[in-house]
Amino acid sequence: MIEPRLRKRELFSLLRYAPHAGQLLVHRSKARCRTLACGTRWGKSTCAAMEIVAGLMEPREATLGWLVAPSYELTRRVMDRVTVALQEHLAHRVQAIVPREQRVRIVNFAGGISELRGKSADQPAGLLGEALDFLVVDEAMQLREEIWTGYLSPRLVDRRGWSLLLGTPAGPGWFHQQFRRGQRNRDPESESWAMPTWSNPHIDRATIEAERERLPERAFRETYAAEFLDVEGEPCERCGGPRTDVPDDVTLPEGARHEDAPTCPECGMLVDENGTCIVRWHNVWRASVYLHGERESALYAWDSPKADGHWV
Repeated sequence: MIEPRLRKRELFSLLRYAPHAGQLLVHRSKARCRTLACGTRWGKSTCAAMEIVAGLMEPREATLGWLVAPSYELTRRVMDRVTVALQEHLAHRVQAIVPREQRVRIVNFAGGISELRGKSADQPAGLLGEALDFLVVDEAMQLREEIWTGYLSPRLVDRRGWSLLLGTPAGPGWFHQQFRRGQRNRDPESESWAMPTWSNPHIDRATIEAERERLPERAFRETYAAEFLDVEGEPCERCGGPRTDVPDDVTLPEGARHEDAPTCPECGMLVDENGTCIVRWHNVWRASVYLHGERESALYAWDSPKADGHWV
């Protein structure tokens, strides 16, 4: 017998939820492991809550999911959105909502019982023992790596459950490693997104620009632009650059203009006639002109790898 499948579009219509384009990418993804790094006010709590409701309503005999955050207070932020959505639009399917225990139990679309439990990562002993069908981790960047590797991810193995990790970039660490797994098809079971605040169409861009002027550049890039800072860049998959086995500088032929230099169509670094990178430094190129006698040449250098591993 073929089990019926959840139609998220119809469910979201029932919930009167109209995801913006960025949220829709997350909801449409079929990846078992998803990582969302986004700027503040992007709508990640709503996105997480709606994905949880979809996980609970999936037609199955039984479903168990966890919502985890660094503290119960942060867990409640998403849990409250879940309970409001259920009480307002699916009240006839709710069996129990116990706020003190952060626990929800409902009847899903197949008549089975689905349960959501809110957990706090500051009490690791409470994260042991259960096999899960899904796991949503909010403010994931604040969790210690051992919480994820030792307590959370093992809960998904038995039932091949899915996970959704959400947070604002905060430099290198396990959250960035999970994000990187979902980039460039490295892991067929993973997908990830970096979503700046301004990709939320409901946020006034002028307000964001005012914050750019108010905040230090670093704080703005992490908090609003959703950039991972201080992380090691990665080679371009097309040209192989940057390379360490080539000279520091590249001198163009006499009379050549820097605009005419062959570059990689993916990352923009200088390449040879075979499309292989010929520079050893990283992105954000600059050009200066210097003289050798009467000969004028252009000197190129690349530096500052982008945090997301893409070269420009």
